Amino acid sequence: MDEATKALLKQAVGITDEDLAKVSRGIEKIFSNVPQVIKYKMVAEVTHSKYCFAGIKVGDKIVFSPFLNPQETTCPLCPRALIPVLVALQQFWERTLELFDRGIEGLDDLNDTAFAGLAGCLDPGLELGGLGHVQFKLYAEKIG
Repeated sequence: MDEATKALLKQAVGITDEDLAKVSRGIEKIFSNVPQVIKYKMVAEVTHSKYCFAGIKVGDKIVFSPFLNPQETTCPLCPRALIPVLVALQQFWERTLELFDRGIEGLDDLNDTAFAGLAGCLDPGLELGGLGHVQFKLYAEKIG
């Protein structure tokens, strides 16, 4: 593990040198790309909303930079919507780290339709036995 990654983990989570030696190669690989990833924020933007009891509207955003950013988030944080967004976000972050690991510096490839992250709330909507339904599109946005 390189020294910058060791320093990052020590600062972020307080890991000891002894436990650093136990970190798997996969985790080491992920964290070696963190400095590049934190140059981006991930946005889950509402693209569809119908009969949402929580009041989520088209255009609302949940912003992660890299953790939930309440100052930029404009969307009510309904658990039934947030849970699927978090699952999609995890997959999105993993794909982002893979791109950086392959030497791809920008995230344009991740934002195009083939790679975009999508998430729908847990309420299936009126047509499928629920009430409302909200759909999100996840994308990366350069910070600064």
